[in-house]
Amino acid sequence: MTHIIWALVLNVCFADGQCFNQTIQWFENEPECLEFKAIHEAIPQDGNWKSVEYSCGIVGAIGT
Repeated sequence: MTHIIWALVLNVCFADGQCFNQTIQWFENEPECLEFKAIHEAIPQDGNWKSVEYSCGIVGAIGT
């Protein structure tokens, strides 16, 4: 059986369209990832970003 790992990823973009992403943490299941996503979204934004987005996805999946 394949073991699925979920990742919480931070994606930030500048106004000029330059974007960066960083994995914050890995999880054993989606509900736990979504719980920590909500916690991180509640943290006040710092920096001069056009957008700040957190996402949960399966490690190694297309589109993650």
